[in-house]
Amino acid sequence: MDYLFSLLRVILHTLQPLLVPLCFVVAWGFMLLLVWSGYTSVRETIRKAKRLHQIPCASCEFLTGDYNLKCTVRPTDALSETAIACPDYSPK
Repeated sequence: MDYLFSLLRVILHTLQPLLVPLCFVVAWGFMLLLVWSGYTSVRETIRKAKRLHQIPCASCEFLTGDYNLKCTVRPTDALSETAIACPDYSPK
């Protein structure tokens, strides 16, 4: 058992000069991944918001404002992404 501990101590003593730079690189790698993940999340959120702002239902004549019947012409497509190219859109 003492032989195992002494071998482990020699290995750690030998690798110690490499551990500090390795931990430095790994820590900054995690930081870069965190920043990249946040950037892609914000970019996708903005892209999705721009897409949803193209839905014309809010200014359509056929929007009822009722939860049960949102649109009198196309109730299943109302206020969804499929309503972006609605052929029955009529501005108020």
